[in-house]
Amino acid sequence: MTSSRASALGRRSATWAAAAVLGAVTALVGVSPAVAAPAGITEGSLNWGFKASFRNYVLSGDGNPPIAASDGAAINAGGTFTFPSTGGSYDAETGETNATYGGTIVFSYPAHFFTITLANPTVTVTGGTAVLKADVELESTAFPPVDVTQATVADLTTTGTNPVAGVDGITGTDLAATLTAEGAAAFAGFYAAGETLDPVTFTAATSGGGEPGGPSVTVTPSTGVDPDGATITVDGADFDPEANDAAGIYVSFGPLVDNYWTNASVLQVTKWVSSTNEPTDSRDTMNPDGSFSTTLPISARYTDRNGNAVDCTVTQCYVITFAARGSADRSQDTFTAVTFATPAGGGSASQEIAATVLAGGPLTLSMAGSSVTLPPVGNGAVTSGALNAATVADLRGTNAGWSLVGQVGDFAAAGGAVIAADNLGWVPTASVVDDPLVGAAGTVTPGTVAEPGAGLGSAHALCTSDAGASAGTFTCGAQLNLGVPASATPGDYTATLTLTLS
Repeated sequence: MTSSRASALGRRSATWAAAAVLGAVTALVGVSPAVAAPAGITEGSLNWGFKASFRNYVLSGDGNPPIAASDGAAINAGGTFTFPSTGGSYDAETGETNATYGGTIVFSYPAHFFTITLANPTVTVTGGTAVLKADVELESTAFPPVDVTQATVADLTTTGTNPVAGVDGITGTDLAATLTAEGAAAFAGFYAAGETLDPVTFTAATSGGGEPGGPSVTVTPSTGVDPDGATITVDGADFDPEANDAAGIYVSFGPLVDNYWTNASVLQVTKWVSSTNEPTDSRDTMNPDGSFSTTLPISARYTDRNGNAVDCTVTQCYVITFAARGSADRSQDTFTAVTFATPAGGGSASQEIAATVLAGGPLTLSMAGSSVTLPPVGNGAVTSGALNAATVADLRGTNAGWSLVGQVGDFAAAGGAVIAADNLGWVPTASVVDDPLVGAAGTVTPGTVAEPGAGLGSAHALCTSDAGASAGTFTCGAQLNLGVPASATPGDYTATLTLTLS
């Protein structure tokens, strides 16, 4: 039995393109009666998807899995994430909030050389502004690593009515989020500061400083529920039977998604509970004191009204209460997690597996970016930077060998100034991408160093793989070194470096 307090709460010749990442959040307060001091937050949740386009990009990749949730975080049916409250503080008099949430989300895209971990988000509200913080870790063979604790990753847009603050908690709903400069740096500059992120919804509730508590729900049973189907009992207390013209509440079961109060098509079952209802299969009665008791027939797996399969053993599902008839009032919202038993089983079976390996797979090239900006430099000096990593995948099955060759044109500036192409040199690097499949590993060799002044005005090998050991996936990179002649005219110069795989 569990009780939940309300929420106040990737050919032969190729050019390339690269990876990307992130976004932000903002919104605020209208405060209810004061309490003497900040109170500890005891309950709540944070719902955020980071950035939908980034989730879709990662889901198209080769991660196993591409996106994973752990440590209490859950992936919702719509792809966003729910993080449970771990505490913090809330001052009902000033609206100042430091709400902490737990859980870890991992974005993995090995073919594009990164794993990003986002964990332990925090919402801070102070002085009419709000921000979202989080622990961020980037592991990559193509970018410098990042490991920051509680980076301010997003500004949240607040209004006079959002978040809503009360005596015993605060709720922010669909707060617009914008990536901060600190967030952009934490995510290795994949996105620029100011990028729009997914909106943020959060709740944080306290004990209320001795004031009456908000609505609460007890679900029996809430754990070990039969995944094939069971009837659970939902008991509610301290709801407001007169709120929203006595329209009552909906008591539902399903995953927590964005705008859940108007997105009922994803829910498995819903009952309408109000003071004017007589009990039926789809309705129940709320008592004058705001209490009720009703039942919901649920199962772990179902198909929602959009035709999508929902599996509550994979996605965390909840008993959710919210104001009826699409009301914007969030004071009647509660979320009580329900978990299902792992089916018992045993026995063994065998099958013969046959497969055909087709001839003539691809030889492909992809890049982790399309531009490089070198640091400013004076005449007679050298400026250096990293070439965007190139990935070569040889899936032909012939082990015929390959080479990746680069050549650059002259650097040109406005007004006709030129720096000769040979002034760009490089120091190549190359490595084999780990392959979890059993087989003979290929080898790759970095090209020779090209010095500024005798550089890439002519073709030079970035990396090669000899016949007999060229199958697999490989990463090739280089340190770029541009020597600026003493006679160079000041200005902004650009050139095109072309990599050719054959």
